[in-house]
Amino acid sequence: MAVESIGPIYETKIPGLADAADIQAAFYAYHYGAYTSIATTAAIITPSMASILKAIEADIVDLENRPSSGGEVDATSPVAGDFTPAEIPDGFIWVDQDGAVTGLPVSATAVFTNSSPTTSLTTGTIWVDKDATSAVSNPFIPQAIIAAKGDLLAGSANDTVTVLTVGSNGQYLKADSSTASGLTWGDPGDLTAVSAGTGITVTSGTGPIPSVAIDTATVVDLSTAQTLTNKTLTSPIINGTTTISQILESATVSATAATGTINYDLTTNGAVTYYTSNAGANWTLNVRGNSNTSLLNLMTTGQSLTIAFLVTQGSTAYYQSGFQVDGTSITPKWQGGTAPTSGNASSVDIYSMTIVKVATTSTVASAFTAFGSQTKFA
Repeated sequence: MAVESIGPIYETKIPGLADAADIQAAFYAYHYGAYTSIATTAAIITPSMASILKAIEADIVDLENRPSSGGEVDATSPVAGDFTPAEIPDGFIWVDQDGAVTGLPVSATAVFTNSSPTTSLTTGTIWVDKDATSAVSNPFIPQAIIAAKGDLLAGSANDTVTVLTVGSNGQYLKADSSTASGLTWGDPGDLTAVSAGTGITVTSGTGPIPSVAIDTATVVDLSTAQTLTNKTLTSPIINGTTTISQILESATVSATAATGTINYDLTTNGAVTYYTSNAGANWTLNVRGNSNTSLLNLMTTGQSLTIAFLVTQGSTAYYQSGFQVDGTSITPKWQGGTAPTSGNASSVDIYSMTIVKVATTSTVASAFTAFGSQTKFA
């Protein structure tokens, strides 16, 4: 005998139309989905009326096994008399429907266990630690842990909270790994310990805000007329009408013979370099900042510099046959319109080179214009 479905909403079975009429078999088919009685829950056939009823039964059991706290949405707060026994159960959650009640519902703590529930869990279950006394084991920090104004919560270890009491007025908070919280309150310190002769004086050194003053008789400032003694000025800018009676420039004097490519480092050679040994061959002069600093980066557009390269000549004279800036060849504009083609024997030839940065570009040959002259001194 065959069974067939009677519909998709609550799907169960009835005898097939071709089967002989048998009311008992029909009830078996309708209830169990087959022509035989089912003796165990595990043997229930799905779909069948028995499987539908069993599912409803399981849902009812799950509802009955929920925590007894429950909850409601109502415009009035719950009272003990609403419950049997007459008390609001732990974990009961009340949501004020209209928001008109300003006070808290009596005993509505939403607390029902001291440990995380592991059974009878249903969708929407809310668990709150019942004892609510330990800041370590609870999912929130109770207000009671704050004992005084200014108390701070700090971590003393992973997942561990401790209280740092407030310090004294004027103190500041600083890291201190030796304390339980990793923090401590400290004084700003006494700032009056200033070395003698610095020209700096401090008042109210212990703070919280010290006062610092500069003695202009000792320390240079921007407004006071002062006399500088034994001071070295590096790249000074001198404005106004002050008359400078004499400026002494440093010169590099070296017992070197001019030959090959000569790196003229402005940061060490200065404006004048004097080679006192007889030149050994024609040379190329390469002007740069130094081995780490290019003249291209050292100068800005609109700046110029002039160097004097003094070369001693023996009986056989040589001359400067090439000129470079930062290792790139540049053709200078020579005094008289012609580049030197020889040196002057038994004399000192001075090559004066003026270099002007005319453009801001990464191409050296386009960035600079050079002007040169050769003068014999004997």
